[in-house]
Amino acid sequence: MTNKKVVLVTGASSGFGQLIAQKLAAVGYCVFGTSRKEHPASHGVEMLTLDVTSDSSIESCINQLLTRTNRIDLLVNNAGQIHASMIEETSLEQAKEIFETNFWGVVRVTNAVLSIMRQQRSGHIINMSSVAGLIGAPGQGFYSASKFALEGYTEALSVELDPFNIQVSLVEPGYFKTNFNLAMLQPTKISSDYDNVRDVIISSVQGAIAQGDNPDKVAQAVFRIASSSSPRLRYRVGYEAQWLPRLRAILPDHLFRFGARKRLNLP
Repeated sequence: MTNKKVVLVTGASSGFGQLIAQKLAAVGYCVFGTSRKEHPASHGVEMLTLDVTSDSSIESCINQLLTRTNRIDLLVNNAGQIHASMIEETSLEQAKEIFETNFWGVVRVTNAVLSIMRQQRSGHIINMSSVAGLIGAPGQGFYSASKFALEGYTEALSVELDPFNIQVSLVEPGYFKTNFNLAMLQPTKISSDYDNVRDVIISSVQGAIAQGDNPDKVAQAVFRIASSSSPRLRYRVGYEAQWLPRLRAILPDHLFRFGARKRLNLP
């Protein structure tokens, strides 16, 4: 049992998830992070084993948390899977794998905590989306599609949970310096027609991540959202997340596509 607000952060062994968990622990939350493999507690974050694609793993994780705390105040759905492959070069099985983590994983974990939050008549769910959930990302089409799905799901969920005093928010980061790109799934089949385009896109994405902003800004943003008395549905974090959707809204399609191709160094 604890008097502190209880937080569960999925995918907390590295990247945004680790920084978010450590930030919330540092400011006084009781934080549980998750990872598919066992990890020791660190920086005030207790780690639980969780595979977001497994119903039994989720049930076990949530039961462990509730046995310790008897409540959950904040869920940060951060666990994710990225790929670097053209749509035609991505098998249906791999596409499903991406959705199992990025979309259905969020749904599974959220469903597992909703009954608790409804009983409490309080809670906050923060889903980590991406600028790729606002604008289709070539070379990462199924990652982008999974985030588009997450956007629609979260918007609908936020309305449905209003009567229970449960808040729902989306964080939509642009490019930040993380190690997320090191875990990119590779093409399952290769077509030589895409060789030049694929290589240029992968190089451009890796370069954008390497030159990205400090990921601590995302952790700071999540803390501000979590501590807000009236959080918004959407929060765009980072330079690309701020200006790309605005350009998409005002530019004719052919001009925006021209700019996007130039940004990715595509012919």
